[in-house]
Amino acid sequence: MNDGSGRGRGPRWPRFRRAAARAMVACATVACAAVACAAVLVAACGSGAVVGTSRPGSGPGGPTRVQAALAYARCMRSHGVPDFPDPDASGNFNVPGAVTSQETAANHVCNRLLNVGTPLNAAQTQHALRQLVRYARCMRAHGVPGFPDPQLTSGRIGVPGGFTFDTAGRGLDQKSPRYQAAARACQSLATHAKG
Repeated sequence: MNDGSGRGRGPRWPRFRRAAARAMVACATVACAAVACAAVLVAACGSGAVVGTSRPGSGPGGPTRVQAALAYARCMRSHGVPDFPDPDASGNFNVPGAVTSQETAANHVCNRLLNVGTPLNAAQTQHALRQLVRYARCMRAHGVPGFPDPQLTSGRIGVPGGFTFDTAGRGLDQKSPRYQAAARACQSLATHAKG
């Protein structure tokens, strides 16, 4: 049972936040296939995985990822994007094409609905950022010189805000033995970023 102290065996993040952390590590280890990545985060392997800035805390009856995604879709439609799709059964979105200014404006209003759980406080956010910076340095020190530092994002269309490693366009071969070995060597730093 998790008592919130970090010593319990229960989850400390909502399921999709744990999946985001796993996806970040998986993207850095075995091309998103080593750990059960959420479908939305599989796409993130090429463009940076997002590690959320929320902890569990929505409590019994709180929104699930799918409920939050449905609320987000309704909000997007009510804020001027009438054809915005509902999420799939996992709470992920397939939003093809370029993002319009109306979608960006609606996302600015609605993205907060995707963050299920209690937001991290300033100290927890700083701890997570420090650990993820250490992770990035570790990756570079272990033979992946182009690995980026983490960035805090307010979220993209259909993707909650959090920390991201924007690996797009960096020429990183996430399937290479060197990349995978670096990710395994540095994995504990990413894991400890959860707090």
